[in-house]
Amino acid sequence: MKPRKPSQHVALSEVASLHRQASRMKRAEESSQSLEMLDEALEACPAYVPALLLAGRRLQMSASEGPAEKRAGLRKARRYLQQAVLASDRSAASLVELGYFLHVTEGASDAAERYLLAGVEKAQTVLEDGWSGLIDVLYAQGRLEEAVALGKRAQQLFPDSVRIATSLTPVMAAMPAPTPKRTPAPRRRR
Repeated sequence: MKPRKPSQHVALSEVASLHRQASRMKRAEESSQSLEMLDEALEACPAYVPALLLAGRRLQMSASEGPAEKRAGLRKARRYLQQAVLASDRSAASLVELGYFLHVTEGASDAAERYLLAGVEKAQTVLEDGWSGLIDVLYAQGRLEEAVALGKRAQQLFPDSVRIATSLTPVMAAMPAPTPKRTPAPRRRR
């Protein structure tokens, strides 16, 4: 199947549709068709990060006819993954994907470590922000017990997080005071 030239103004929804179709093609015999669709999507929108990441993965796993083709595919995969890092403003997913690539295909463990660490740090920041926001939402919905439970879980992972503590403060203040447990009076023996 020869890729068609994209029109001058391709809608993002078309690019996303090509990516979705390509991502459903998981069998080995669909690999070249999947890559053609991804190339078409990336020709229309070179900064579409999901397609860059998927194309990078698929090129690493593609069955090339010879060593020269395999090397060319890996160079293209690296280029796509580097573009994904730039286009995504160093998103966690793109940093991790490039880190894996550098480790597995190039054996560049030092560079891989730097990218993987940066990806993990970025992911932790997103997780901390997400949990803080979710605590705020649960509080606004009056779901105090859930907010407290999530806050405790978040504080286990981020014990020094001012953001989590700030989100949790109004929740704890709104919690009803615990009622003291009444211990039954001892019964007299007769």
